[in-house]
Amino acid sequence: MHNIIWLRKSFKSLFCFNKPLVYFDNASTTQKPLFLLDVFKHINYGVCTNPGRGQYYTSFLLSNLLNKSRDYIKHIYSKQGNYECIIYKSVTEAINAIYNNYWFIGKKVKVLTCIDNHHSIIAPVYGKLNVFTLNVIGLDSDLIPNVRQYLNYIKNSISIVILNHMSNVIGILVPIRLYSYIKKYTITFIVDGSQSAPHFEVDIELINCDAYLLSSHKSYAFVGTGICLGKQHFINDLNPLILGGGGVHKISFNPFNCLLNGIPDKHESGSPMVWGIVGLTELIKWKQGINPNYEKHICRYLLFKLSSIPNINLVGNWQPSCRLVCFTITNIPSYEINRFLNKFMICIRSGYHCATPLIEYLGRSAVCRISIGLYNTYKDVDMLVYCIKHLIRLKTCK
Repeated sequence: MHNIIWLRKSFKSLFCFNKPLVYFDNASTTQKPLFLLDVFKHINYGVCTNPGRGQYYTSFLLSNLLNKSRDYIKHIYSKQGNYECIIYKSVTEAINAIYNNYWFIGKKVKVLTCIDNHHSIIAPVYGKLNVFTLNVIGLDSDLIPNVRQYLNYIKNSISIVILNHMSNVIGILVPIRLYSYIKKYTITFIVDGSQSAPHFEVDIELINCDAYLLSSHKSYAFVGTGICLGKQHFINDLNPLILGGGGVHKISFNPFNCLLNGIPDKHESGSPMVWGIVGLTELIKWKQGINPNYEKHICRYLLFKLSSIPNINLVGNWQPSCRLVCFTITNIPSYEINRFLNKFMICIRSGYHCATPLIEYLGRSAVCRISIGLYNTYKDVDMLVYCIKHLIRLKTCK
């Protein structure tokens, strides 16, 4: 109980204006631990703008911070150290870099993904159909990628498989090792762990994927940082020009030659790239001392409460790995639910949640999403449920 009280005190918003009292949104731009402000001050004022230090010493300090941050992230997610860490501005940029690598060299590839994936997996293929063939599998009765369809597709010269570790809408942890271990060794297997990494202890060595993608803003850090943890052969196969200027040390064109940096990172003094990766690293360190099962009990309590309310339509059923809940209310649009809860200073999200194909596949309209975070308590759930019941009563009395 003492840890929970400390946890609530440590989660303060960096912005003080018009902030809700209760958050159910792990992608929120305001609900961040207060110590991130100290990280920001140290990088910008202690390192970058210190008048007593020259430009080269500042670059040395920033490079040292980046290298230590990268090494720590690799240690947490890759226990045996078989993965390298590349920093992008977002997971979408990392996916575009992977796709553009094949497009750049003109190699025709077949991509296999699932209907529950983020739309950034699907969108880059359009306009490049001379290179990419996109295959999409559906879900089975347990709302995980359909295994029979998966087995049928991987026999047909599939080059890349990209799957979610956790959906933005369904919210259960996909048994991703099943799909990884039954694929052919020639298939590049990529996992989007943006939703799963903030809630679970992930060892990508056990998953045996070629690349694992992480997002900073889902982990209570700020937007602007995407992490690609890739095996050496996967990173070496990427065209060096696709990695951006930070991946190339020197280029000569006649004859063409490209020398890569020994360390695949890039930075400018005080840039969001430095601040983002260091802030994300400090958050990961902080979370190591918190019981990961805390969120599971809150989510279970929430689902029990919601399932007892008439007119509530839940997306999926509770599983031990659930960390978010999506729902609709009969005859009440999701945007109206969101607007009503905002009056009581409760923050949830309504819409398609970057998963439009999945929402349509499930036969739903826009849904409301409740994301359970480390800052949520049982009291938060009680406040949310009370307001939802109050909204339904108001609508039924009209």
